Amino acid sequence: MQNNKIKKARPGSTGSRHWNYQGGQETLAAKQQRSECSLRLRYLQDMGHELGFMHGQRTPGRKPVNYLVLDYKNKDHLVYVINIINGG
Repeated sequence: MQNNKIKKARPGSTGSRHWNYQGGQETLAAKQQRSECSLRLRYLQDMGHELGFMHGQRTPGRKPVNYLVLDYKNKDHLVYVINIINGG
């Protein structure tokens, strides 16, 4: 059986007039920097909650792209997180 749905046309809603048009406000370098900062903040928050010096709710939303779930009692994992937080 074929799907005979009719697409509703919204005239004039293409390109820069589309309601989700972003306009290229963010360069690739800015996007990369925002992603790295997001990852650093997520690891700082997780480390604070795991080690007990931070309380309250965690930040809602998606986890960053390169995020790994780590064991903060393990010294190697802790060194890895500290290197990421320091930007290395």
